[in-house]
Amino acid sequence: MNDKYEEPTVRLYDGIDLNDLRDPNTDGVTFEVVPDDQQQAEPRNNNNYFDAEQVFQNFYTTTDSDLDEDDDNSTPFEQMCRKMEDVCPNKDGGVMKKLLQPGSGCVVPAGSVVRVHYNGFLEYNDEPYDSSRLRNQPHKFRLGEGEVIDGWDYAVSTMKKGELSRFIIKPLYAYGSYGCPPRIPENATIMYEIELLSFVEHAGVDDFFSMTEEEKRNVDFEDIKKVYKAETKEGHQFFDSQQLPRAFNKYRKAAKILEDCRLKNEKEEKEQQSLLLKLYLNMAVCCVKLNHSGQAITYSRKALQIERDSAKALYLMGKALHQKCEFDEARDYYKRAQKWKPQDQDINAQLEKLEKDMARFHLVEKKMYAKMFSKPVEQTADEKAKEDARIEKAKEKSLKCSKEFEELVRNRLQEFIQDPDLMELPFPKINLTVGEIACILEAADDLGLIHREYGSGQNTQIKILKRNPQAQAHG
Repeated sequence: MNDKYEEPTVRLYDGIDLNDLRDPNTDGVTFEVVPDDQQQAEPRNNNNYFDAEQVFQNFYTTTDSDLDEDDDNSTPFEQMCRKMEDVCPNKDGGVMKKLLQPGSGCVVPAGSVVRVHYNGFLEYNDEPYDSSRLRNQPHKFRLGEGEVIDGWDYAVSTMKKGELSRFIIKPLYAYGSYGCPPRIPENATIMYEIELLSFVEHAGVDDFFSMTEEEKRNVDFEDIKKVYKAETKEGHQFFDSQQLPRAFNKYRKAAKILEDCRLKNEKEEKEQQSLLLKLYLNMAVCCVKLNHSGQAITYSRKALQIERDSAKALYLMGKALHQKCEFDEARDYYKRAQKWKPQDQDINAQLEKLEKDMARFHLVEKKMYAKMFSKPVEQTADEKAKEDARIEKAKEKSLKCSKEFEELVRNRLQEFIQDPDLMELPFPKINLTVGEIACILEAADDLGLIHREYGSGQNTQIKILKRNPQAQAHG
């Protein structure tokens, strides 16, 4: 037999930045994988990958304003180019531009890391041959570094943040005489509609990461702040797009740079501590939202070492302890946060929720201990038979779920939906019966939530997630 063993493919929810892996300032990256059942469920046929309605919404349709009504000989792209601006440095018509939606601020500087959404069209084709919008994943690259075709570098270098423009790029500045079979034919002129979502200036940042550790320690604090700003801004972008593990990695990388820098005076130290406080709070927020309670406690504590009366740090510490069911400590931190912000709705709501959770927990705990101490120490044959019958009855009962538990689950899920700070809600399977697990999954489906299973053995958890979680940037 010549059967070959194939390693199973594991996909990540979000990509990993290789620069983070190479960077000695970090101790690795945090990431999440797509569960096995979801990987298998995804279609293998690329033709069926995108929803038909999504594809239709990204079609391109020419309008009368794009074309010359009296011209019957020129191609559509040739007619459109006559009403566009030549933005190619050589002014040879290789890259033509039409502004569709103006942006704001300054034109993106050379060397910046940009994030764009785009649709790419071949002539006479209404359906995009390539689209970041259909993938729902913005494209990121460094401007002017040869990471994309020349036409893109020239096109995006004319844009401002928030701008949407249409570009027609000739083969010389696209894929040349050979094209890129099978999708892009020979000598293809391509039209792109590009939206510049954001950019991060990287002037001097790359130089910093190419230095030795000793050289980095001798960099002036003003230059260190430029690197901090670039890494933090990328972190905010990941946070806003719900890519929390990648946001956390960027914040942690920026914090490591600040922690290792050499300071000349008290003024620089004060500014460094202020910047670190923001980063520790941002990392704690990410960890709370990901339900990584231990890490959230670590970074909340670091923030409190800088500012012992920070209401936000006290609140986050309380939430992390609350997630770990360490209720008494959580209450202490919530109360301390409330002392500094007595009218804060989030703090007051969490205190109220804590009291309810404590009452439920103690009720369950009481029932559990009652069962534990009711077991017989020794059994006769008759008692053994009765015990076996009781076990069989318990098995049947495990397939059912009490009304009390069902009501408790639905109330908890409703609270989870209404809490904007929580993105995941875990249920350890080890404490649940088959019927209770089915109840949780059914309730999640009814409320439009997503459920996935993580871990194995005694560490297996059912995690409930929101379909369209809304998050706000912090710090």
